[in-house]
Amino acid sequence: MLIRQLITRRVCSPLLWNNKTCFSRSFTVSGFSNDYHKNTEAIDPYKRVVPKLSTFYSANPIHEDVINRLESLLRKYIKLPTIKSQPSSQLQQKRTSWLSFEDYALIGGGTRLKPIHYTHLLTLLNRLNNIDPQLTNDEIKMNYLISNKKSSIQANQNVIKTLDELGRSVAIGRRKAASAKVYVVRGQGDILVNGRQLNDYFVELKDRDSIMYPLRVIDSVGKYNIFATTSGGGPTGQAEAIMHAIGKALVVFNPLLKSRLHKSGVLSRDYRHVERKKPGKRKARKMPMWVKR
Repeated sequence: MLIRQLITRRVCSPLLWNNKTCFSRSFTVSGFSNDYHKNTEAIDPYKRVVPKLSTFYSANPIHEDVINRLESLLRKYIKLPTIKSQPSSQLQQKRTSWLSFEDYALIGGGTRLKPIHYTHLLTLLNRLNNIDPQLTNDEIKMNYLISNKKSSIQANQNVIKTLDELGRSVAIGRRKAASAKVYVVRGQGDILVNGRQLNDYFVELKDRDSIMYPLRVIDSVGKYNIFATTSGGGPTGQAEAIMHAIGKALVVFNPLLKSRLHKSGVLSRDYRHVERKKPGKRKARKMPMWVKR
């Protein structure tokens, strides 16, 4: 067995030098060379493993591979004409909505993806998308199809809310740290907050007026029963959160009331919060009295 292994090995002649180049002439014994090469390829422990992506050693291999493909595609079709100025109606129909930063991060590297990387991606996608549609081929479409969503018209279509099987309108409102969920149904004007009567839950008159304000705007006091659950914040925040939810729920009953309620400010969420106290100040902005001596 040892003799057979020695025979199958390559026998090299002495090294030859030519112009500072070292090479060797070798030959193999016929009948054993093919089997030897097959065996060495199967058990060679030093065979180099090639990464799947050429950007394997970059900070974000998946994203860099996408960028490289888009850049090579852009260089290939850089001379194709782009879309000229078109009417706004046509642009609205052909406008493309790409994946958001959060959605692309799921396939583009996760936490390794930075906002600047996403901006660069959008720049390349928009440049490819501006190529004349009559000259766009399948190669261009397939490369940026992964980042393409529905058109802006389809994506921005609001889901029309309807009444549930019990004839109720459900809406959620927020104000400061408070949130409220409201069920509105046609009735005699009963209002319950967390299972209690309105007058028992809100002692302050201004809080009760805030809740009744949307009904007064549309002259519907006493025409709807309201069941609200609220949590977080204080009485004022909870009352205004319920007011916000009632306004949204009334639109479901009659969408024509949306403009009137919107003008009254009921449908718009109030994002104002109490400004925090700063170090070295009496309150948020009040400074201590300055004394010369």
